[in-house]
Amino acid sequence: MAKKTGEILAEELEALLAQSSDIEGAAVVGIDGLVYSANMPHRDMDEDLTGAVTAAIYALSARSVRQLKRGESIRTLVQGTEGNILVTTIDKHTLFVGLTDKNVNLGMAFAEARTISARLREILSGMA
Repeated sequence: MAKKTGEILAEELEALLAQSSDIEGAAVVGIDGLVYSANMPHRDMDEDLTGAVTAAIYALSARSVRQLKRGESIRTLVQGTEGNILVTTIDKHTLFVGLTDKNVNLGMAFAEARTISARLREILSGMA
């Protein structure tokens, strides 16, 4: 029996996070806030809230980039006192959100997010 998209994404996120030294938690989210898959570092994190926040971050960033004539949004970094939120586009309908520690090497986190997003793009495009 064929696996569902959510199952495939969940397995891929788990494998990619196991290989990552910088990204502690991650989710694949539609630009509408729908969570396709999530693997968060704290089990009490609300997935629906994660999706809504990710979509809001993306929407504001994309609008800001367009209004300030900077092209299309590629990634957004939000830094907090306890860690970072990194939102990158997978495709025009889907986002990757990664959570990192506050002391992470951001260059490496960005590189890992690009790699993960590219892998997720391959998976999603193969399912279209």
